[in-house]
Amino acid sequence: MNAAIQPNVEARQDVLPQPQRELIDDEFLRFEDFKQGHLEMMKQRGRGILFEMDTCIREKRWEDIVALGHPLADKLPDLIGTGMEGEVRSRVAFAFNQLKRFDDALAELVICIEQEQDNFLFHTSMAYTAYNSLYAAKNREIFLAGPLKTQRIDLAHRHFRKAQLLRPDGVTNFYREGMLFKQIEGKGQQALPLFQTAVSNWEALDAKAREERHQERKNYIKALYQLASVLLERGDAKKALELLQRCLQEDEATNHITLAFKYFALGKIRYSLRQLAEARDALVFAATNMNEMTGDFIYELLARVYLDMNNPPKALETIEKVPPKLRRPFVRWTEADIHCALKEFDKARSILIHCQERDKRSRHKSLIRLVRIEYLHGKYQKACEYANAAVRFFQENWGRPLDEGLFWQAACRLRMGDVAAAKELANQLQHCHSKHPKLAKLMEAIGDKK
Repeated sequence: MNAAIQPNVEARQDVLPQPQRELIDDEFLRFEDFKQGHLEMMKQRGRGILFEMDTCIREKRWEDIVALGHPLADKLPDLIGTGMEGEVRSRVAFAFNQLKRFDDALAELVICIEQEQDNFLFHTSMAYTAYNSLYAAKNREIFLAGPLKTQRIDLAHRHFRKAQLLRPDGVTNFYREGMLFKQIEGKGQQALPLFQTAVSNWEALDAKAREERHQERKNYIKALYQLASVLLERGDAKKALELLQRCLQEDEATNHITLAFKYFALGKIRYSLRQLAEARDALVFAATNMNEMTGDFIYELLARVYLDMNNPPKALETIEKVPPKLRRPFVRWTEADIHCALKEFDKARSILIHCQERDKRSRHKSLIRLVRIEYLHGKYQKACEYANAAVRFFQENWGRPLDEGLFWQAACRLRMGDVAAAKELANQLQHCHSKHPKLAKLMEAIGDKK
């Protein structure tokens, strides 16, 4: 029988922990140097991940970027708390943005900004993601309404302004905040100075700076276009024309804005200036670059130009290029006006009655046109009923009196012999819109009936 192996006591003593000795750092070696290998490996791995993510961005492989870096604690835990964490998270956020997973994108960017509070790119990304989500909601791609929409608007404004403070000579963040005001909030007046700043900032750059920041030129061109639009809404058609012509010149080779939209805008400005032949030419060109299925707004304005040029047959031919099932209310209104100009009042009535039954937003515009048709034919009671319906609809939906409705109510009452009611309605009109173009004639007619 083999003797039991006895432990080597002496050998075991050799492997027992020895008392910890004080480590000595000097100019040749420090304890921290032992960590450098791991740190360098981690940085190298991080650079590899960023390179792979950038390749995926170029190839629009958004899901692959998410798979590489989300959640970071599981996929790349070594990068947490390092200088590379924000770079990885911001790329993941960009991918989430493209996938319309906006809440996930914002969550990543919140962490980025907490770690680097003055990082321009992180604030830009946060603002753009919030802004993009609002556009997705506007296009009914996601649901965002009520307090959530308000919070998202506030978030976008806050980070646009931080980015503007960090880079006050920029273009993109001023342009995008202007679009937030104009397109999402319907506040063209607040958008105006932002578009102006975007334009002036680009034009202040020298040739070298423009080359370095060439990606912002597209938003400079868009800012010119939007600035022209806002100025036209404010009634400054001459300045709007000047800006749009600059936009056309700057965008001639690039077409960052499609030809159809640019020439529609040109036609709209020319029409506002009553330059009807020039408006027609611009709109005809716009129409050649947009098909009837999506270009109803172009054909509608072109038809109205022909109507103002006293050519109703050509106007009708133009409006009928829009397929009947695709004619939105504003197209129907012009179509009805054309039939009235051709003295085809029964057709106009039929169009407007059908339109106002389906229109939940601007029904009053169809009703006022019906008022005018019936009034012209001496059917004052029927005209008054339509005017009453228009006033009631507008008050219920917009919370204020409808000027044109009050005028026609008063005019119909006057023609029906109810002078007292006409006078009361005229007084209401004077109170809410003293500059109505026909108010003076109405008051004069009421006075003559006393």
